[in-house]
Amino acid sequence: MKKIISFLFFSVFCLLNSDFVFAQDENYDAVYLQLKKEYTLNPDGSIDYRYMKKQKLQTYRSFHNLYGETFIVYHPDFQSLRVNEVYTIMADGKKNPSPANAFNEVLPGFAANAPAYNKLREMVITHAGTERNAVLNIDYVLHSKKGFYPCLMGNDLLCEVEPVKELTFIIRIHSESKLNFSILNSTATPVITKEGGFQVYTWKFTNVPAISTEDLQKGGNDLYPRILFSTAKDKSDLYKEFQKQAAFSYGLNTEMKNMVAAISAENKEKADVILKLQEKVVTELRLYPVPLRYTGFTIRTAQETWNSNGGTPIEKAVLFVALLKEAGVEANPVFMIRNSMYNESIGSLLDIEDILVKAEVPGTGPVYLSANTLNSQNLFLCSPERVFVELRQRDIRIEKSTSLKNKIRLAGTFTVNEKNQLSGDVSFSEDNGANPYLILLRDKNKAKSLIGGGLSSSDLKDPGITKMGMDQSSVVIAVQKDKPFRNDSDYYFLQLPFLTNGIESLGIHLLPKDRTTPLEIASVMEESDDFTYLLPDKMKPFIPNEKKELKNNTGVFSFEVKTKGEKVVIHKSLKLEKRLIQPSEYAEFKALMDHWNADRYREVVFTE
Repeated sequence: MKKIISFLFFSVFCLLNSDFVFAQDENYDAVYLQLKKEYTLNPDGSIDYRYMKKQKLQTYRSFHNLYGETFIVYHPDFQSLRVNEVYTIMADGKKNPSPANAFNEVLPGFAANAPAYNKLREMVITHAGTERNAVLNIDYVLHSKKGFYPCLMGNDLLCEVEPVKELTFIIRIHSESKLNFSILNSTATPVITKEGGFQVYTWKFTNVPAISTEDLQKGGNDLYPRILFSTAKDKSDLYKEFQKQAAFSYGLNTEMKNMVAAISAENKEKADVILKLQEKVVTELRLYPVPLRYTGFTIRTAQETWNSNGGTPIEKAVLFVALLKEAGVEANPVFMIRNSMYNESIGSLLDIEDILVKAEVPGTGPVYLSANTLNSQNLFLCSPERVFVELRQRDIRIEKSTSLKNKIRLAGTFTVNEKNQLSGDVSFSEDNGANPYLILLRDKNKAKSLIGGGLSSSDLKDPGITKMGMDQSSVVIAVQKDKPFRNDSDYYFLQLPFLTNGIESLGIHLLPKDRTTPLEIASVMEESDDFTYLLPDKMKPFIPNEKKELKNNTGVFSFEVKTKGEKVVIHKSLKLEKRLIQPSEYAEFKALMDHWNADRYREVVFTE
């Protein structure tokens, strides 16, 4: 019965059935009594965004940590803020307006170390008279001048982290414009009316459940109701306009050209040049985490980014592309968008999840790289169910990624001598998204950092690469460990090695008993660990032979210990067959992970 209720919650929730309430409102820190968001495209091309809310505070945490202040970021050169009213209705019914000193302009935190964006401002509004059962009231309008935004566009969730009693969402456009929109995870339709020269789209919802706080939900809030909208013709048209900015000419100054020439002279292989330039951009230029919407979707040139020694994600990507082109590498910036949010007919720049760089490696093919981190593998292979939009100077190219199974194989052959010292070698092979191809290409010694558990980098000597390619890589490493055991009386505990970028990288070590939302893992995975230990005569495994297998709809766990004379063979494996685990399957998935994480399957006990 519990599984049926969980399923019905998501089905009905996604339809925004007004008669359904996910949980009792009093169990939350706060509840929105009324929430209204309104977008207006004016005849002169300017845009108004109006936000209104009535929010009841129900816990001390709600006003001490969560909702005691309202933060509004804007660009004063192109935007103006008008606060219509801010007041609190206290628990006894008294109206308490916010005083003049409750309004303070500050520099947004994300622009603190970004001189180029120090003009941005954040209005901090402190709500007065906050207490339990008080109701916050705020109404403000943010006006954007014509040209600050390329069009009216939005990407808004139709739910909040607290329940919403009444939600109203309005888009108002003048009659000469056309609105393209899409509602995700809901069948709600707008009421379309006319007001003067405006066409008005209105959505109204009641009793909207809160976003769940459970960990490991599907990324991007993909399973919650959302609206995407735009007045642009379509995506291709908007991208072409976006690329008319001077930044996309990819011009370099003399200093930049000399740097590229020096790196090219030091590295004969183009792949090495590409990685050295990436390292330059990632490690030596600061990241300004300023969202594009606050810059009016404008970007500085590669030279400006270079001269300021820092840039926003797209500015660093453009700089990286400019350097690669100077080095003779075909390269372009790429927008990465979740499959669920990509809609060609809706021209928006608010659905971009990440900004990458695509570089053509001679003899290998394209590789997708970050301008902000030194990624370990081609990001196309690590980002399932994504749309990659390549911004080429001639046109736009679209490519979609699929969900690949990552196979990880770890093996070790070890000898324990009379002094209980361990020696031997360990090898691993990984493919697809788990393959540390770029790590190995940069420095093969980094392979030692991928081994965890009973072995550390200091125990590993001189990695040897037996195979290296973007599809699969294999490494063998010599092992020498003087104190491999944890000793307790006559018992010796040996922790088994594991790969840090395998199933361990999912970060799933302890799962709650129950779950109401689907759980998502990074990829379908299959990991197999096999170890052989040759023991001295005095040492025997505490459990000489053991076998455990658990198989269900989400995968298979297996563990086995075999003893043959002085030789002990250990096998441990886990297959995870699904990326998205439904609530009805959660108990089975949890059983697999609990076995994988259990101490008894992470170490072996020996006796003398």
